[in-house]
Order: sequence, then C-alpha cells, then structure tokens
Amino acid sequence: MKLEEAIKQKRFETPQIKAMLNIMYTANWLMSEFRDIYKPFGITPQQYNVLRILRGKHPDSVNPSEIKEVMLDKNPDITRLCDRLLAMGLIGRSIDADNRRKMNIVITEQGLLLLSQIQPLLTERQEAILNRAEIDFALLSDLLDDLRG
Repeated sequence: MKLEEAIKQKRFETPQIKAMLNIMYTANWLMSEFRDIYKPFGITPQQYNVLRILRGKHPDSVNPSEIKEVMLDKNPDITRLCDRLLAMGLIGRSIDADNRRKMNIVITEQGLLLLSQIQPLLTERQEAILNRAEIDFALLSDLLDDLRG
C-alpha cells in the first residue's frame, strides 16, 4: 500500500518529508506485525529484545547498562523490564561479586525455551514480509545507515 493511501494524504511538502514519514509509518507497521507474535507469549517487543540480547551473550551475564546500549528501543526502563522478566522466570539476576553496585543478568533455560518457541513464528512472518517486495535489501540497509549517519 502506498503511503498516500495509508495516511490519506495526496501531497507532501518535499520528497524528503515524504520519505521520513514513510520510514516512520513503515517502522510502526513492522512493530505492529511482530507485536502480535509476542502477545500470546505474554511478552512485549522490548522484553523480547532483552531476551534476544541475553541469548546472544549466553552463557555469560550482562549488566543492565550493556543491555540498554544495544537495544533497538533506547527509551525503556531496563530495571522494570528486567523485573518483569525475572518475575516470569525468563532471566536470572545477581549482584556482581567484584562490584556490589553492579547487577548481572542472564537468560534462564525457561527464557531460552520461550525464544525457541517464538523463533519459528518470527521467521515465518519475516519471510512473508520480505518476500513481498523485490528490492535490494542491502542497498536499503545502506541507505538507512546513511540517513542515521
């Protein structure tokens, strides 16, 4: 669907503004597509992102500031996200032996199991979305990198 149809706007001030709106609209659309996958598992996209980061570091632990540094969404309250994941048994948390002000976070077996259940659904949705368009995704990624550059 063209942006013009989606937001019911025929003209844009400049092509740059149209492109910016299109990026924001598409990002929100993508988030919505994937939010529906996480919902039945009782987690949010931000919680999934934390689990994904922890899985990448497994079996090592990570401190909350390291998690926040690499999150896709830089705004969430990491402490609250981790509290909820801990209450669900998806992560473990301990005080660092060398620095008592530092917290160590690790994904649990239950967290790894949850991710293994979600992954096939994510892969299926990703393939369905990405196979719709015949575009050069490497070029698209480079252009987005340049935009943020």
